[in-house]
Amino acid sequence: MLNTLLTPRLWKPEISLLEEFLRVLPLQYRTIVALAYFTTSRIEDILSLQKQDITSEVIIIEDSTLHTTKKVPIITKLRPYLTVYLNGYKTQSSDFLFSDKLGKPLKTSQVFKILKIVANKINLPDMYLSVLR
Repeated sequence: MLNTLLTPRLWKPEISLLEEFLRVLPLQYRTIVALAYFTTSRIEDILSLQKQDITSEVIIIEDSTLHTTKKVPIITKLRPYLTVYLNGYKTQSSDFLFSDKLGKPLKTSQVFKILKIVANKINLPDMYLSVLR
């Protein structure tokens, strides 16, 4: 019988495509994608969020396809993205979390235009963006 000694290898987790994508997105879009991904919500529903929809523990999201409201817990992976964004939110005059210069919610098409530009820069296949629709 052969006696071999297995030495443990240092395991380095690879950075996921999502993490890489989030790292290169501007703050507002990074937060939108993180919210959509970690709450399993559509971008359209995230764009209608208002400050009062977020508590310290949950996010209240209107599901536009089912016409229902869901309470989604703020999980550990989402909290840093949300905290960084909300710390800078105080300067905004709109009730919407993600608004344009006029205080209206961002348009879904505008968000996807930016996401696609950034995704192309890091060679992220379009199929990954379709998950957020």
